[in-house]
Parts: sequence; structure tokens; C-alpha cells
Amino acid sequence: MSIIYPITHFSLALLEWVLISWAIRLWQQSTSLAMIVLPIVLVSISYDNLILSVGSLIGEGELLKTLSMLRFLLHYLVVPLFIVIGVELAHRAGASWANRVVRVLSWLIAFGLTAIDVATHYIGLELVSIEFAGILRYHVANLSGPPIITIVVNLFVLLIGIGIWFRLKWPWLFLGTLVSLVGNALPSLAVGTLAGSASEFVMAVSLLLTEEFSQRTRQSIIPIYNSQFVIRN
Repeated sequence: MSIIYPITHFSLALLEWVLISWAIRLWQQSTSLAMIVLPIVLVSISYDNLILSVGSLIGEGELLKTLSMLRFLLHYLVVPLFIVIGVELAHRAGASWANRVVRVLSWLIAFGLTAIDVATHYIGLELVSIEFAGILRYHVANLSGPPIITIVVNLFVLLIGIGIWFRLKWPWLFLGTLVSLVGNALPSLAVGTLAGSASEFVMAVSLLLTEEFSQRTRQSIIPIYNSQFVIRN
């Protein structure tokens, strides 16, 4: 058990770079804004897994603590961006509510949640070391309750996943986000960090699959539209 957690976190860190290249390829095919924002999130998540995997090798001290401070800062900065990604995917799925105003508003909400998280959780952050299943890490001192903003963001994307499920008959964004919601709700002090990290990976895969499906759907609609246009003319 003591080696499974570090190896799995390290594997997730490497796999998330595969997802980054996947997202960039999808962006090149469609210039989808979601596929520009998602790699930013994935870089942060990959760093998170990397630091968790090598914590025991670095050892307790200022170096690991500083790296962990950056880990928490990146988390607070990028998690709300899932809202932007979700709205962009809804827009690409043809949701009428995901218009330009809502898309701009999603950025404002994401920045607002980031500011709240940084102001209430990062400023004055105190960390203490803990070891669980071979993972040496620093976590928030006097931590109480689940990560509220992370759960709120997951719930928002979950609702978008339901909408895409009904609109495109595509349930995988909903299911991937549901996995992330459950994984992030589990107390890391009791079950460790792997559940949350693995569930975030699953959510990222579901976002990429949804974009890929959306592209295939749009490509199948355009030829039909073009043929109807030719017939009418």
C-alpha cells in the first residue's frame, strides 16, 4: 500500500500531459475555447499529483512546504475555470442559454470564486505535514468540512452534463462529473488524496470526450445542411 499511492499519483501526473496534448489537438480542429482553458487546469492538476508522488522523497521541510503552498495556490486559481469549460461545451452543444453574455459571465463568476478562495483560504494559509499510505504531504491546518467551492463547481458542471445528456444523448460528461463530485467530497484525511485526484482525471477525460463528440456531431450536421441548401437552390 505504501508504494501504490505515490506510483498512482505519478502515473496520473504523466497521463494528464497526454490529456493536455489531446486537448490541444481538439483545439486545433475546432478552435474551441474550452480546449484552451482545459490544458491550464490540467497543468495544475498534473503538478498537484507530481508533488504528492514525490513528497516522501523530498522529505518534510521548507522545500516541500513551499512546493505545497504553490500546489494550493494553483488549485484555488484554476478550479473555478471548470465553469468556463462547462459553459463553452454547452455552447458548442447548441444550448440557447449559453449565449455570449453567459459565456462572458462565466469568466466573471470564475474569477470571483477564485478571489474568494484566495482571500479566505490562501492568504494566511497554515500548513502541517501528514503521512498517509506512503504519501508525505502538507495539508491545511485545522481543516474542517469539504472543499465547498470545488463541490459547487462540480455541481454546476453536473447540471450542464445533464443538459448535454438530454440534448445530445451523451451521458458521459454527467457521469464523469458525478465521479469527480463524489471523489472530492470524500475526506482526504480518512481516505487519502488518491480518490480526489483520480476522480478529477476522470472528469477531465469526460470533458475531452464531450468535446470530441460535439465535433463529430457538428461535422455530421454540416453536410446535411449543405445538401439541403443545394437542393433548395
